Amino acid sequence: MECKVCGQDNPAGASFCGNCGATLVATEETPALAQTEAASVVAGAYAGFWIRFGAAVIDAVAVGVASFTLSLLFWGGFGGLLLGLLYYWLFTGLRGQTPGKMAVGIKVVNAQGDVPGLGSAALREIPGKLISAIAFCVGFLWIAFDENKQGWHDKIANTHVVRVASTRQEERDDAVP
Repeated sequence: MECKVCGQDNPAGASFCGNCGATLVATEETPALAQTEAASVVAGAYAGFWIRFGAAVIDAVAVGVASFTLSLLFWGGFGGLLLGLLYYWLFTGLRGQTPGKMAVGIKVVNAQGDVPGLGSAALREIPGKLISAIAFCVGFLWIAFDENKQGWHDKIANTHVVRVASTRQEERDDAVP
């Protein structure tokens, strides 16, 4: 499927251009499921630094409360670390969204516009975020300056964070006379 913005050839059924991130226009050959998923994502809208920061704060509070509770119950901090790793890895790999990302309306997708899967999520969330953080968090700050709004962890795993339109908002928009 050819991107109308940059001309990049993309795999059939892809929701986003792997080169520029623009939403690909669904054609009759595109499966209905891919059309539905593509319709839920705002066209080519990469999520910037501040909205991602807001999601990270929400997630940090959720993980912090759960980790603190675990440390009180089991007298140790290792359970909290394991919980944090599982939280980010599983939510990102299986849904593309942590609760913080859900709250602010953003989602992690691969080059085809799909949920990244457990392998890519593991690469993004564990070594990718460690590398982003180890150099004075420059890998996270990179999001603010990168044309595709990718941090180093996104580049490592070939993922993008995009804004998603809620189905309820679309229904409200359609209902307005």
